[in-house]
Formats: sequence, structure tokens, C-alpha cells
Amino acid sequence: MNIEGISHSHIRTVGRAGSVKESAPTIHAYVIQSYQELGPAGPSEATGTYDFSGKVAPATHEYTVAAPNGFEIYMPVRPGFASNNLALAVTEPSAEPFSSGKTKSEIADAARKAIDARHIKMADSGQPFRPKSNEAVDWYTVFGDLDRRALSAIRTDETGFFSKEEKAIAQSIMIQQQSLAMGLYHGPTRLAGSFAGKEGIDPSDHMAVGKAGALWLDQVSLEEKTTSWEWMEQRAAAQYLYESGAEQAGVKPEDLSSGFNFVDMLLQAYRELEQKGEGHELNYLPAYQKAWQMFVDQVPAEQSTTTTLFF
Repeated sequence: MNIEGISHSHIRTVGRAGSVKESAPTIHAYVIQSYQELGPAGPSEATGTYDFSGKVAPATHEYTVAAPNGFEIYMPVRPGFASNNLALAVTEPSAEPFSSGKTKSEIADAARKAIDARHIKMADSGQPFRPKSNEAVDWYTVFGDLDRRALSAIRTDETGFFSKEEKAIAQSIMIQQQSLAMGLYHGPTRLAGSFAGKEGIDPSDHMAVGKAGALWLDQVSLEEKTTSWEWMEQRAAAQYLYESGAEQAGVKPEDLSSGFNFVDMLLQAYRELEQKGEGHELNYLPAYQKAWQMFVDQVPAEQSTTTTLFF
């Protein structure tokens, strides 16, 4: 998250020859260059989303606020707001305090209204949303009601219901959740020294970090696993990191198979790229292209309207 007051860690993998390199893909933060004002502008009673006739759809509050788990301090918000639902995913990625009982389209609708409601509440306070607030406070304030499944619904939405900036913010928070769960610090710079890591994970222990990432990613919603290409890449990268660390340490790795053939194929592509060495690109490997095709072929028709391949 390239914003004032925020620091984050990168995952790096150990190559077969012992060299250290950035993982493929790197777990990183997205840079938000600009952010347009989002949601309706008006008095607090006009909370909801506008349709093309100019009417406002009423907001609903059919969700709960999770209890603090200690990670909300790394997602600071304005006074009177909470980011507990965002922080909950660090320890319980399958928890659904916001999206429980909803279909993906219903989650998107509810998320749109929740975001709009927070924009209006912030504006009513005399301090409207600031896209480049220190420590991304306004990002967490606007998205604070949402759980992991809701963030994924925003990130993978193809209806135009959310702006590209909102989708990028959702992705940045999802990366932060994953990073913290893997023992890699990602949050306010002033709190970096207080971060002990989940379950005492040593960030330099590639086996521990990779295994934590793989097991954590296995717990997210089925929707995210089957509609998010970023989940596919991160799941393969985490397992690759674990297995590379095990080989470097001279120990037999556990079987961390995800149960998804497209992840297995992408993992094969990572291994093949390392064997080929310098001068080769991942995008051109047959295993990589096959992994993408396998992923696209299994995406539920109601979840996606595109078959664009990224190679």
C-alpha cells in the first residue's frame, strides 16, 4: 500500500541454487494514484445507491460487527467507526459477519450501500473522504463493515457497480489480511515494531510463511477460490514458497495440495520456470497458459462474464 504512514513486507523465495528472489507472483500492495469521490452526495437520510432515475435505494444493516481480535489496530479508522470485520479475516478468513446468507449479487448490492452510507456519514461530520489520508485511515473507515467475502465480491465484480479505485482498495486490504496472516507485517509504520506475527511466524522462515499462507488461503470462500485469478496465483505462490524452503532445508515437504487442478498446473509452471533459468518468461510456458485456461473454464457462468486470458 503505497500511501503515507504505511509499510509492508514482500514475500521472497529461495531458489534451487540458494539465491533469494521475489516470488512469482510477489505479494505486494497496489498503488492507488487517484480516487474519485464515490457514492451519493447529500444529507444523511439519503443513504444508498442511485439508480438511473436519480432515486436512492435504501441502505440495509443486515450484518453484525465482529469482536476485536487484535489486528484491527493495523487498520486504523476515524473515531466512531470500526474495522473489526476487516481485521477478522486475518484469523478467520471464512467468517462472514457481513455477507452471511447472501448470494454474490446480494453481497455486491449490500456492500455498495454500506460504502455509500459511510461516505455520507463522513461527509456529514464536516470531513469528507480523503483518498490519500495518512495511514489509509479513510480507506478502512469506508470499507470497515465488510468481511473478506464482500471484499472479494467487489474485487471480482464485472457489472460496473464499483469503480476501479474501489476494486483496487478492496484488493489492497485483501493483500494486507493475507500478509498479516502469514506473519509479514503490513500496516502503519509506527506499529511495525509491535507486530509479533501470527502464531510466532518468523518472516525469514520460508517454510513457515508459505505453509501459513497456503492453509489460510484454503479457508476463504469458495466464490473467491473459483472466481479470483489472484487467489489462484497466491495459492500456488504460497505452496511454491513452502516447498522451496523445504528443499533448501533438506526436509521432505508435506502435501499441501489445494484440491484445484488449475493451482496444481500453475505450480508446475513455477517449477518449470525455475528449472529453465534466466532468459525465459512465465507467460510463455505451456503449463502457465494451460493453468489459466483451466481456471477460466471452471468459473461459474453466473459469476463471470468474461473469458479474458492474461498472457
